[in-house]
Amino acid sequence: MNVQQIRERMEFSLTQGIHQGIFPGGAVSMLRKGAPALTVCMGKTSYGQDGRPVHSQTIYDMASLTKVMVTLPLILISVQEGKLSLTDSVTTYLPELASVHDQERKGQIKIIHLLTHTSGLPAWRPYFLLGKNREDYLRLIANESMLDAPGRSVVYSDPGFMLLGFLLERIWDEELDALAMRLIFQPSRMFHTSYLPLEQTRMQGMDIAATEKGNAFEQEMAVTFLSELAEARHPLALEWQQALTGYGWREGVISGTVHDCNAHYGLEGVSGHAGLFSTLADTERYMHIWTSGKASVQLDPTLCALATRSLTDHSIHRRGLGWIISPTGGSLEQLAAGCSGGDLVSECAFGHTGFTGTSIWSDPERDVTLITLTNRVHPVANPLIGAWRTAHHNRLFSVIKPDHTS
Repeated sequence: MNVQQIRERMEFSLTQGIHQGIFPGGAVSMLRKGAPALTVCMGKTSYGQDGRPVHSQTIYDMASLTKVMVTLPLILISVQEGKLSLTDSVTTYLPELASVHDQERKGQIKIIHLLTHTSGLPAWRPYFLLGKNREDYLRLIANESMLDAPGRSVVYSDPGFMLLGFLLERIWDEELDALAMRLIFQPSRMFHTSYLPLEQTRMQGMDIAATEKGNAFEQEMAVTFLSELAEARHPLALEWQQALTGYGWREGVISGTVHDCNAHYGLEGVSGHAGLFSTLADTERYMHIWTSGKASVQLDPTLCALATRSLTDHSIHRRGLGWIISPTGGSLEQLAAGCSGGDLVSECAFGHTGFTGTSIWSDPERDVTLITLTNRVHPVANPLIGAWRTAHHNRLFSVIKPDHTS
């Protein structure tokens, strides 16, 4: 491995992203074969005079990486502890889910369906407009019409992972943030990782990367959603519209509170789908759980193998448990659907992205894990992140050959 070449390519990627205005700064790490991480940090935590230089302990809003850094491992630990099975019906633990609408099909949703995004639940809803707590959110999800029967199609679903968070709190009788701290972060020495970083005194004085100025992106999503409800003459359209009118959106630059509106407004910053804050160094420690047999948190190898292989080859979207699986080993349609890991990751590669500009991709054939943290939503969500991320991954994975070819 040419360390200098990789470092130069990391620097080039970050420099391009900064110069194109995709993000003010970022941090990249490459882990390989148990060697010390190769890291590059460039730019600042925000634009303007308040921005501070990015370093390996800069705290980022991890967004949907919460799904694979908190919810997924806690579910797998719960399986190992005999608290649940992946094939259990969700209503065994959350009977309210099937108490209102589409009861028969909701009763068929299993935990594995939520983890693979095959539950039949919708992708997103602005539940924060009507919901003020977990009970409200569970009621609103119970009122949803199913998009499909469980197991038939893949729809990436935030509500599905909200349900997993509620389920975990119920079976452990412990709040999700405390549970994650006790079972994952503390044993892994992830001392700068938590929900609600501004409330964690140990994080005072830490640099936190800024996210969006206000909630313009999700505000527009909410407007679009309500327009669709009105056009469909949905019976709750008026109630949703009244809630939207005059809603108290955040207006200043968000920093240290979760960017995601459903997590922030209705779930007090703690959810199974979003809300986690972490650093490059801590995310490296977390990934040892998946790439090293010496990690402090031990996940059963059989569960790890199940989580990191495609369980949805009937769809163009290849999903394991929580993780996105590379389409390289899939059909032409799956290849054409693209992969946020880039074009060069092997068919056994797995990863995930976060809306704020974060990503993790691990390729077992190369024995390489690439972690990238940026704040591309500052001050507005930049649509160029997808193309930048693909080029960035291609640039770095291309210089690490699979073990069988080296």
